[in-house]
Amino acid sequence: MLILGIFYFLLGLILLYYGSDWFVLGSERLAKYINVSNFVIGATVVAMGTSLPEILTSVYASYTHISGIAIGNAIGSCICNIGVVLGLSAIVMPLSINNNLRSNILFYLLYVILTAILGVNGFSWIDGAILLVIFLIYLRWTIKNGYIDNIEIEKIEKDIEKHNISLAFSLVLSIVGLIGVLVGAKLFVDGAKNIAIALNISDKIIGFTLVAFGTSVPELMVSLAAAKRNLGGIILGNVIGSNMADIGGALAISCLFTNLPSANIQMVILIVMSFLIYLFARFGKINRLHGLILLIIYIISIATLRMG
Repeated sequence: MLILGIFYFLLGLILLYYGSDWFVLGSERLAKYINVSNFVIGATVVAMGTSLPEILTSVYASYTHISGIAIGNAIGSCICNIGVVLGLSAIVMPLSINNNLRSNILFYLLYVILTAILGVNGFSWIDGAILLVIFLIYLRWTIKNGYIDNIEIEKIEKDIEKHNISLAFSLVLSIVGLIGVLVGAKLFVDGAKNIAIALNISDKIIGFTLVAFGTSVPELMVSLAAAKRNLGGIILGNVIGSNMADIGGALAISCLFTNLPSANIQMVILIVMSFLIYLFARFGKINRLHGLILLIIYIISIATLRMG
């Protein structure tokens, strides 16, 4: 069962990675064909696309009543995004932060605190509905206000224009990518479940570690690439947007299928890390020391799993 679980897990991860990439690329091109602005593409298609593995993985786990993986993946991915994705990116290249992001980060911080309060005794469908509605409000607010510099929009546009593909191929790419993500999510969760059973480890711990890190790979790749180009705003925007989607999408929608257990210690860690982001951003920069601090907190969070 262990070998089969590892095979399913890795195959699912591959399908999630490439499927989400194809889905985002195809969707970007479709959006361009119908004249949707670059910011709307970034705030919706790209943000949701990089979080698609987390959302579908948690929702499928919840639907099949593997609640430990559902909650572990949703909250664990948020912690991983800050500690590993943002932390490593800052270590590779100190990040300059646009002041316009402060309100966005504050909204996110308050959202995380609300999530912790709602989930003290676990998450019900009512909690999920509240978080989902607030997340939709956040998306509308983000699109309306626009938190990406014109320079960053131009760079995003150049990246999109490199892939000059037809409308028909864009549609096919989107469909194939979506199917890949759906199948990948099933294999990924089934593999993680088999690994947990074979090693006699709780599905919650597997969710916080293997599954959370695996589904954060798209964010990690995007952010490391952006770090090399010194695009701190895109990196922080990617992390904040992905964490909002992990809570408002992965966690909230999962709650609509089944009640999820509490993760109070991990939520406290997430609040601390989120507050540090807000604090660092007020100084206009996340340097290598800040990145190292976030990475160390992530490592500590893994050590607290058996306590949660």
